[in-house]
Amino acid sequence: IRDGAQSGGFPVVTFANILKYQAFPLPGILSDILETGRRGMGCPVEIEFAMNLAAGRKPEFDLLQIRPMAVARQKLEIEILPEDIERALCYSTMALGNGEVTDIAEIVFVNPATFEAARTIDVAAEVGRLNKQLEVQKRKYLLIGPGRWGSADRWLGIPVKWNDISGVRAMVETATEALRADPSQGSHFFHNITSLGINYLNLGVHPDDRIDWPWLAAQPVLKETEYVIHI
Repeated sequence: IRDGAQSGGFPVVTFANILKYQAFPLPGILSDILETGRRGMGCPVEIEFAMNLAAGRKPEFDLLQIRPMAVARQKLEIEILPEDIERALCYSTMALGNGEVTDIAEIVFVNPATFEAARTIDVAAEVGRLNKQLEVQKRKYLLIGPGRWGSADRWLGIPVKWNDISGVRAMVETATEALRADPSQGSHFFHNITSLGINYLNLGVHPDDRIDWPWLAAQPVLKETEYVIHI
């Protein structure tokens, strides 16, 4: 890879003018902010920033967010055996979070028989009402539903806010014919749940992904709304 556009070949964006030739002192700024954040919060931090390098204007750097970096509480070598998968409620090849969760008392899931992609706002409201009841009872639950939990786009998943699912202990995203979305692992929502120790599984189109819908349907129902079932 050679800097400049004179030698032909395929163009590659490398930000060499910033990172290599210091047209803007970004590395030094980031190092200073990360160190200041580490001292202030007492742990490594992650930051979100924006830059404006428009021609003819003085360059601008804006710090948008700073927060403690999520660190796994347990770093374990996990071996999942075929018999583990066979007896599991669900299995995912795409997961965030690590550890053993033992305080789940309930399961709340979006009913695949009644779910409509156009009614995700209503689904979020029903989940929020159930969450409020379970919070009062101090009962943690597993949450299962299609598309992205916490999506800002109602057509990509259930647009819940944090207060709608504040009692959740683990969550599963499923895929339906009407709603298939890539997991949004880089979003603020998923940073928040993993930093709070809430485990997350995404069941997409991978052939090994599975969930036992017949088992869920066979459990005694504690409460059922138009789109959500609580067992």
